[in-house]
Amino acid sequence: MQITPGDTALVTGASRGIGRHIASALAEREVNVVLAARGAEQLNEVARAIRARSRARVTTLPVDLSDREQARALIARAEGAAGPIDLLINNAGVEATDRFDQRGYDDIAAFTDVNLLAPMLLTRAVLPGMIERDRGHIVNMASIAGLLPSAYEEPYNATKFGLIGFTRSLRLTAQDRGWAVSASAICPGFTAGAGMYEDMRAEFGIRAPASMGTLPVERVTEAVLRAVEQDRAETVVMRGAPRLVATAAAASPRVFERIARGLDLAAPFRLMADTRGHTEPPAA
Repeated sequence: MQITPGDTALVTGASRGIGRHIASALAEREVNVVLAARGAEQLNEVARAIRARSRARVTTLPVDLSDREQARALIARAEGAAGPIDLLINNAGVEATDRFDQRGYDDIAAFTDVNLLAPMLLTRAVLPGMIERDRGHIVNMASIAGLLPSAYEEPYNATKFGLIGFTRSLRLTAQDRGWAVSASAICPGFTAGAGMYEDMRAEFGIRAPASMGTLPVERVTEAVLRAVEQDRAETVVMRGAPRLVATAAAASPRVFERIARGLDLAAPFRLMADTRGHTEPPAA
């Protein structure tokens, strides 16, 4: 789908991190943006910054995506405030590294509700209008953690694996039905400048494993725009050969486990789990 001035995009998790950068990049293309997240004050701050740099119309909608009723109602609220949605960017997510045997039940449920169920509910709500208008694209912000497992991240891995599977299945359905609507999954690795990696680096002083490295957040926003306009199924934004590693991990999980142990890929996550102890995941 060609992104054109006057399109309307709903970006969840837009109050900070990668979501803020995606919303800004779309606004620079004169796309009207609806910013959704929990924090009204932070959303207003992002809106002011976008308005100062672009002519795009900006709407803010506070929402708690862990509340299923609020998630189901968000599309109607967004279209009531800003008109039909052409782009849905499912970016909101929660992450908190911990030992699984110490996680709370509500903690696990929050991962599922925000990272996986909310994107599915929002997609279900937006699809009929997109299909009727023969125009629309859904971007699901997954993660390299949706292709490669990591220690101490079981709920996060599970939801991101699920989000990629949902995207793949949705694309096949759209193609089978002949819809002029599609979906893409974006899988960032360690992202410098915004997002969960920056939060972890600030709180714990960790560094990305040398075998993975980091890429700037601008590479992620560029990947989102390309995925929409080129209808890319999945884009991995990470140094090295992550797709090859993911394929090898799927083909031979035991070999990948030995490699992970040999490179001590668990080290940054172990540090966070041991330092943090049990916490609820941060607000999306």
